[in-house]
Amino acid sequence: MSLREQYSRRYQKIAQSLEKIFGACEKPRRFALLVDVPKTAKEDSSAWLDRRELATQWLREAQLAVLLGFSHDSFELLAYESVGAANADLLNPAKSIRIANDAIPSDAAQLNAYDAENTEFEQIYEHYDCLVALTQYSATAPLKMAAKRFGFRAATMPGFTRAMIPALCVDLDEIERKVVLYADLLTKADGATIQFAVRGEHSSSLYLDLRHRSGVASTGILDKAGMAGNLPSGEAYIVPYEGEIHATPSQSEGVLPIEVNGNVVFCEVKENRVVRLRSEEQSSYIDAAHYFKDPALANVAELGLGVLGELGVQPVGSVLLDEKLAPHIAFGRSEHLGGVTSPASFKDAKNVSHEDFVYHHKMMPQISIISIILNIDNKERKVFENGAYC
Repeated sequence: MSLREQYSRRYQKIAQSLEKIFGACEKPRRFALLVDVPKTAKEDSSAWLDRRELATQWLREAQLAVLLGFSHDSFELLAYESVGAANADLLNPAKSIRIANDAIPSDAAQLNAYDAENTEFEQIYEHYDCLVALTQYSATAPLKMAAKRFGFRAATMPGFTRAMIPALCVDLDEIERKVVLYADLLTKADGATIQFAVRGEHSSSLYLDLRHRSGVASTGILDKAGMAGNLPSGEAYIVPYEGEIHATPSQSEGVLPIEVNGNVVFCEVKENRVVRLRSEEQSSYIDAAHYFKDPALANVAELGLGVLGELGVQPVGSVLLDEKLAPHIAFGRSEHLGGVTSPASFKDAKNVSHEDFVYHHKMMPQISIISIILNIDNKERKVFENGAYC
């Protein structure tokens, strides 16, 4: 059996997956796998190391696909020093580096000493057509903003592990059908009422103001210039109205329970911001307060409706995938999703973040969502009830 015959099916599948995600293209595209490296060797972890090894493996497979004639695109691998926080801006002046072989430096010191030319991120944005970011810390927000400006496409995969690979193999057409439907409903809605239960008993409700906003369908298909989003994908999301219009405060209000280190904390929300925390345990209160140490982190930044759980995908302990399984609410930065809370809104650049809380029984076992009801044209439309979409 020839080398071509031996690898034919495997690499045809790689090429077909890329075509599905990024869209068919007649001319060759310039792909780059983007990875971050720890600032110090002490900061590294086995999962982070394995992700970098996975990037080199995918690079070899993609390059072999080109050699075997299954793809006419080019592939390169680039690394940069970790920014240390999810969705923080990339280093300014941001530097990256091309890795000409399979050896990714293990920390920033080795990266800086690597015998290759440093490249500013803006040069990368201008040069490559498609970026795939296999990173420890999410680069979704900065890449979303840069993609709109420079016209490249980006798939961001922060915290990706080999356990998530099955989620890349689900039916993208079925995901697209579901999330486009829910995104359309979110766009039409003036608000959403979410009823919560704690330990099986009704506890509280939260109203989210959805005026002046549009729902977004995260389908996993990035077939237009300027598009960027997470892989695995499978959610519809919307940013609640944050009150930026003069004399028009946000109407988001209520009580949102979250589970922190095994204990329930109640977040009191007014005008789309957490204004008070209550907890049965003092330690849990202190843990939860850490999430809101910067005033901008108190901003309710997203209502997401993840659908992968209904397709049999299980949580893996990483928000990249887990938020796609079930309804979730996030705090903090929102401008990359269509809101107005940006890095400039934070008192300290080190606090810039977007934190998700996923209402799935394996992630917050003491809390469940009784229902999610959208207000559309003064009528109630129930979209979620007792753990399942309607």
